[in-house]
Amino acid sequence: MAQKRFLSPAQDMAATPTENIWVQANAGTGKTSVLVQRLLRILFRSSDARTGILCLTYTNAGAGEMRNRILASLRGWAMADDDTLRQLLDGVTLGAPGDNDLARAREIFFRYIDNPDMLKIKTIHGFCEEILHRFPQEAGLSPSWTLISDSNQKVLLQDAFNALVNSGKYGAVANDAFAHIVGRVSETYLNDLMGLLAGQYKSFFQVENLDNYRKYFIDTTRKFLLLDTIVQTDISREILEKILKNAIDDQNSLKKPVKYLENIINLTKQFIDKTIDFDEYKSAYLTDDGTPRSAIAKKDYLAPELERVFTLNQRAANEQIFADTIALFDLSAAFANAYRDMKRMRNVLDFDDLILYTRRLFASPDTMGWILSQLDLGLNHILVDEAQDTSPQQWDILRMLAGDFFTDGDATTNPHSMFVVGDTKQSIYGFQGADPHAFATSREEIASQIQNNMRTIREIPLIQSFRSTHQILETVDRFFADETVIGISNFVNNPHKCFRMDAPGAVELHALVSKQESDCDITQYIRDIADKIEELISSGQFRARDIMILVQKRNPMAAPMVAELKRRNIDVAGSDRIVLPNFPAIRDLLNLVRVCLNPADDYSLCCVLKSPLFRLNEGNIFNLCTTRNNANKDTESTPITILDVLRDNHPDIYTELDNIIAMGGNLGPYSFFTNILKTGREKIIAALSTQVIDPLEEFMTICLAYERTQPGTLYHFLKWFITGGSEIKRDMDESNGVRIVTVHGSKGLEAPVVFLVDTINTPQSERILPIPNTPNNELPTPWIWTARGEHSMQRTTAADEYMHSKIAEYYRLLYVAMTRARDQLYIYGFTPNKNPPANAWHTQLWRVLAADTHEQMIRIDA
Repeated sequence: MAQKRFLSPAQDMAATPTENIWVQANAGTGKTSVLVQRLLRILFRSSDARTGILCLTYTNAGAGEMRNRILASLRGWAMADDDTLRQLLDGVTLGAPGDNDLARAREIFFRYIDNPDMLKIKTIHGFCEEILHRFPQEAGLSPSWTLISDSNQKVLLQDAFNALVNSGKYGAVANDAFAHIVGRVSETYLNDLMGLLAGQYKSFFQVENLDNYRKYFIDTTRKFLLLDTIVQTDISREILEKILKNAIDDQNSLKKPVKYLENIINLTKQFIDKTIDFDEYKSAYLTDDGTPRSAIAKKDYLAPELERVFTLNQRAANEQIFADTIALFDLSAAFANAYRDMKRMRNVLDFDDLILYTRRLFASPDTMGWILSQLDLGLNHILVDEAQDTSPQQWDILRMLAGDFFTDGDATTNPHSMFVVGDTKQSIYGFQGADPHAFATSREEIASQIQNNMRTIREIPLIQSFRSTHQILETVDRFFADETVIGISNFVNNPHKCFRMDAPGAVELHALVSKQESDCDITQYIRDIADKIEELISSGQFRARDIMILVQKRNPMAAPMVAELKRRNIDVAGSDRIVLPNFPAIRDLLNLVRVCLNPADDYSLCCVLKSPLFRLNEGNIFNLCTTRNNANKDTESTPITILDVLRDNHPDIYTELDNIIAMGGNLGPYSFFTNILKTGREKIIAALSTQVIDPLEEFMTICLAYERTQPGTLYHFLKWFITGGSEIKRDMDESNGVRIVTVHGSKGLEAPVVFLVDTINTPQSERILPIPNTPNNELPTPWIWTARGEHSMQRTTAADEYMHSKIAEYYRLLYVAMTRARDQLYIYGFTPNKNPPANAWHTQLWRVLAADTHEQMIRIDA
């Protein structure tokens, strides 16, 4: 039986369909209920059966939940008796529900079933995909384009990168840029270069004239790096000799020689004699990171030379940064062309393209008007959920949509309305382009747009949390109100109001565990947390499914936590994302494929022989290798391989492998591994326990999907799998066991009990840094790139500005993590070092919340 959802006064106002509403919602304030209620009111009160409603959410899961809740409510209207339906319609109708209202409510369910497009609930990417499929020619696309999957996109990116660096097709500038970068970065960093280039694709997409952008980029970068400033480069021999004499006199006047004066004397002599260059000479004045030596700065006779050396060193560092940056810019531009060419050739778009092409399509007022006139059922109401995660490009689409949207309609017979809900405190997807400042800026811009049509936007805060107990909310408010924590100044503009004031709850903050101080390694740390989880479950108060463990990154805690909980026979859902090659069983199967592709691959074959499939020990492997080596000493013909040795030493294994290799030349991946696991599955489970079943089944699912949708042999499968198909994302909201989720993945989830266990990691500095204070609405923001970490004041300025924004997002991530808890919140911390970062979550939580730093645990349960 459907139940009436009662709304608070603020929620009720936000759900009023005739008002344009902008909602700033704290965590757990029931914004989904508000959205659902607003949609129900629109559906009921609309006089036109063709009313067009567009509800944009951030994730497919959110869109699915919204559709299910709407359908459940409408079904409840259709099936409820008269008295119950009158209660359900309270607030939906404009007055007391009458008999006609009851009939109309029951009719809406069938109208919606027959015409589901009257209510479009989509992600913004899904909306853009629909637009581009309906108007491909206007967008400059082939009508038959398809959306590429994440795994296939990774393969396509790799193909584009290979074409860029191997073909020479993209010109001498790109070749020179690549040669420059190869000479500047390590081999390890070179492996990450493709990701660096791919990250710039969106910037180059919106550039219509690359030459103009390159000139603007170069001019802005040169100005920021002060390369147009004249600096003193030369110094006379007389001045150097005077410095040398003063330093010698200074050293002789001291009772005990000092190191820095000794360096000044020795290096100045060599610099005068020209036996060393400036890079060696400068070490007398500057530290390894390019900062002035403090002792030298106090000497008047050395201060002018210190300033000259420092300025010259800064100039040299900036010149190197400039050269590296322009090389990366040119290579990024070429990669953008290569990637775009590859997608056009295969007639595909990626996820980012959906936004980029739609934004470009909507930028033309004539095109925009045509599109709106052709949309099914017209468009009368726009609702946007999780608006804080919307990127500037996505906001551009919404602003363009809103601008034309309000030129039609009126406040009575044909009302048009906009509803936007979000929370800047929960904007945590900066790596995907989300900008919390765009949330407030876009409100002002849209309000200004619609003022011309006599419309206004009402701003409503939702502050009453229906999720968390007051202990959790008070802890959150107390911490985030402390402005001494860098990055959270003015964080909580609207303190939380708790709905569940009488519900029991608790927050436990445990003292930091330091490996160096307590000899407690990460294994013991995880066992201690598992002890607490086991205690909660054993008490009968909570079930395994009531518990969620949050980490910042899956490594290094997620996998051992899963293993420890399974060891205790605690139901565990595992991680929200599985990287299959991390599992030994999957690596063994991949090595078997490599052997099929190249039977002379002795390393892969030895790995297979040691695997549960054949179970040879290290002594057996050593003997095989010794036999092979001895045989190769006595022959000048084709080298003997391990497989050849197996023919005589282990004929049964050789015969089995020979059959497998023959099978690998004829079968697709699913058929091949099905045959392998007919006998191999039980061997693998016996050796690695039942926890290997889950990844094995996921692996076989991938193999089946590949064989059904992709052409190619085991070679093509191996390339595809390693490049992009090895990661599995799983829905944690429907799990029956303990969930282990990243904080990013927990967005939209909640649990009665939440454990924060990864609380010490802090944001890392980036090599690509946006140049501060370079506003240009027409062109992307220029940046600098340090290939080898060159130090300069300008780079430090850019890094500090960038890190400030990263730290702010870092604490927004903590807010999301803490507010996932309904009843109890447990916070732990582990560091392998003696002193954790000063701005780490745990460090600051303990400083703000713990009265006595010597306590082992503080508990808030009053």
